Amino acid sequence: MADRDMAWFCAYTPVELIRAAGFRPVRRFGDPHGLEAADTYLHPALCPYVRACLAQALDQAPPHHAMFVNCCDGMRRLHDAWKALFPESFAFLMDLPRRTDERGREALGREFARLLGALEEFAGRRVTPDDLLRACREERELQLAYRRTVEGLWGAARVAAAQAAQEDRAPAVEAADHVSTGVPVLLSGNLLNPRGLLSILERAGARVVWADLCNGDRPFTAEAPVTGADRPRILRELAARYLERHPCARMADGERRYRLLVERARECGALGVIYASLKFCDSYLYDFPRLRERLRREEIPVLRLESDYADGHAGQLLTRVEAFLEMIAG
Repeated sequence: MADRDMAWFCAYTPVELIRAAGFRPVRRFGDPHGLEAADTYLHPALCPYVRACLAQALDQAPPHHAMFVNCCDGMRRLHDAWKALFPESFAFLMDLPRRTDERGREALGREFARLLGALEEFAGRRVTPDDLLRACREERELQLAYRRTVEGLWGAARVAAAQAAQEDRAPAVEAADHVSTGVPVLLSGNLLNPRGLLSILERAGARVVWADLCNGDRPFTAEAPVTGADRPRILRELAARYLERHPCARMADGERRYRLLVERARECGALGVIYASLKFCDSYLYDFPRLRERLRREEIPVLRLESDYADGHAGQLLTRVEAFLEMIAG
């Protein structure tokens, strides 16, 4: 990592604050094929994304500056291991409220202020309101560039472009990955490997028209720009923008999440929903029965799949996916 790179892992990470403090926010996606390297420090029955990120860090030279969000037990364990293994680097754990109402926005604004104070102390400089607004504009321009890039783009290529934007790289389209035909479906879940399960969906004949993933379209759903005359107002408004996004299954407002998913499926012309999540993710395991019931009432078919991130077994799912697509295509 470069000296000014700051790794992050959760889509609720306020990258604007990292950028305003003079660091380069770079989302890490880990090494899906090297999970065993992390097993000395993390239990094997833990989120494979978390283990993949630690495995990748163990193979990289310092510094290992990183920003964590207290969104699940796996992320807390990653933070604990990170601080023990890389004590010379910056590591901060930010709380994330589950509520998205006014009380949630106030709580998240206070956490943003706490994080900004820690970044200023580590960087040895004061962040001004102008620094914050500039960083917010840069992030918004990156989000708008992503939206322009993925117009007419589906599936693995769409998710790869989202990952590139989160890695602070220009979203690029690999023509070989671009699938323009197939049965339109909406993909919902936590985080998936674009080279793993997503490629199997495309082999089966699916065309993923919307990727409701934290490494897909979900982080790019905030609409309004951030404004404000002073630092507290800017932080409160930035907190509101993060909580206005399409929520993940970890957040409390499940009804809003289901309504947005149904609206998005109809808007995109999806004939069904493929619900795929990483192993050992309690939030998505508990979420699925309620979402399945909501989709049943809306007469939207759904298929449940599970990923171990490397997805070496994904070929075994091909027949199930093909049968589902044949059913919904009529």
